[in-house]
Amino acid sequence: RWRRRAMTAATAMSSAIATGAARGTPRKMDKRTTRSATVRRHRSAVRLEATSEAATAETYAPAAAAGESFDWFSAWYPLRPVSFLDANEPNELRVLGKKLVAYLDPTCKEWRVLEDSCPHRRAPLSLGYVQKDGTLACRYHGWAFDGEDGSCVSIPMSVDEAAEKTACASPRSCATSYPSRVEDGILWVWPTAGADGLLASAGAPCATSLAREGTLPGEWGMVELPVGYAPALENQFDPSHAEWLHARYDAEGQLDERANAGFVAMTEFSVREGTMQKDGFVVEHGGYNKSNVGVSASRVFTAPCSSRSEYLDAKGKKYLSAAILYAPTEPGRTLMFTKFQAHQASAVQGAGARKVSPADRINSLVTAPATSLFDFYVDNFTSDPKLVRVGLSHGTPPGSSAYNLGDQDILAMHGVEVEMELQNKPWKQSYYLPTPADAGVSAFRNWMDKHAGGKVAWAPGVVDDASKVKSEAEQLDRYHRHTKHCVACKTALSELGVLEERCVAASKYLLAGGLFLAVTGAAFDQEAPAIIATCLAGASLVGAEKVRDMQHEFLSSVPRRGVP
Repeated sequence: RWRRRAMTAATAMSSAIATGAARGTPRKMDKRTTRSATVRRHRSAVRLEATSEAATAETYAPAAAAGESFDWFSAWYPLRPVSFLDANEPNELRVLGKKLVAYLDPTCKEWRVLEDSCPHRRAPLSLGYVQKDGTLACRYHGWAFDGEDGSCVSIPMSVDEAAEKTACASPRSCATSYPSRVEDGILWVWPTAGADGLLASAGAPCATSLAREGTLPGEWGMVELPVGYAPALENQFDPSHAEWLHARYDAEGQLDERANAGFVAMTEFSVREGTMQKDGFVVEHGGYNKSNVGVSASRVFTAPCSSRSEYLDAKGKKYLSAAILYAPTEPGRTLMFTKFQAHQASAVQGAGARKVSPADRINSLVTAPATSLFDFYVDNFTSDPKLVRVGLSHGTPPGSSAYNLGDQDILAMHGVEVEMELQNKPWKQSYYLPTPADAGVSAFRNWMDKHAGGKVAWAPGVVDDASKVKSEAEQLDRYHRHTKHCVACKTALSELGVLEERCVAASKYLLAGGLFLAVTGAAFDQEAPAIIATCLAGASLVGAEKVRDMQHEFLSSVPRRGVP
């Protein structure tokens, strides 16, 4: 079974939105809170009683008033957490279908973002290298560019200095540069180049700086979902899905309703009055299971990329804060950034926990020496032990358990996206949204229709006409979802490959030595050295196989052995 890892409290944090984000027991309400809750329930009952089959979710998320249109190319988009970027090499990136390259200028320690295309022969600049003077050199013919404005500063094959100067002065020799900045630990880009982009971006804030409650502590997580922008955002505005997609299943993906808190029908879910604008909207909702029935939440959508959620308990105290960012990279793929802060212990609980069995305890005793040996190897024989440990915390258990909930979301979102493509109908005809719990999805779709043209505006030349159908292996792929985007995970995966080679080589030498000792030892009645060498050879082979399992954790959720 491919969902075989434990879901711990720490990894539940990285999937808190997917799991409902609030599964603790509500605190006892005081009299004032009780009266307020009674009034809210009365108002909700009136609204529900007045709801007919024709009203559906539109009662709670009415269509947005026609107004200004959102400009997809006049906004800051998150590209990567800075900690994910390689500071020594060009980083290949995408947003709105634009191919970009980002690199750290060593002369000023600032990140530069250019179009990933050399004006000479259109080779990817991401294949190039960063020079000591802060320029980015194309690997194809050595042209070099200033990352700040994209100007060409060197054309090695010029016949003389005068010819090079003339060619570099031509606007046609320039690479396209984009405004960029680092804020809240993330590299952001403004996808409009030139003077217009510089002028418009100068006074525009990044979405995270607009949060009234301020930025959240801790590191950002990031994955690239193999689904489009619309289904990804819909999933975020549909909190009640957690009770059905996640909470009823254990860590191995098996139905286990004993772990489920029991759903509660959502009666409070609506768009805050007056907030539906071209720049976003705010939705407010209550709880959706017996453990969080007293929780109230607000989700602030700052177009096009940010959803900031604040959960309060029944006494109005902070329960959980969540910051989630999205960036459409290309048709059918979307970046998702996550950061959470639990204000109460119960907020970190999540679905998918796996009980520790006696066999697990015995196994841990057997593997403890091997684990200690592996830790010693990482600390003393890898290129960057600190970076490798960060990568291992992302890609191997218990950290990799967060992939399990993501897999569940992706399988569902992919199914929605494919079916919508096959039906080829407006969402109001394809979806039937009869309950208040659907108000968030309706609100997002209404915003898309009224202010954003109903779909993502891709860069010129990018056509959203490819089939949305992806194989199960593509949906459950981890390398393209996270590993290749994260310098720590790439480093850890590379070091695991080196360790595998060393284990295999050691087993060969030990086995050969064991055979030699067996032959020579027989003459002197000394069999122990041969036995020891052979056992060590076997241990090395077992170690190599274990390392292969660890590498696979970085690559896919599809099991390495057996049938899913």
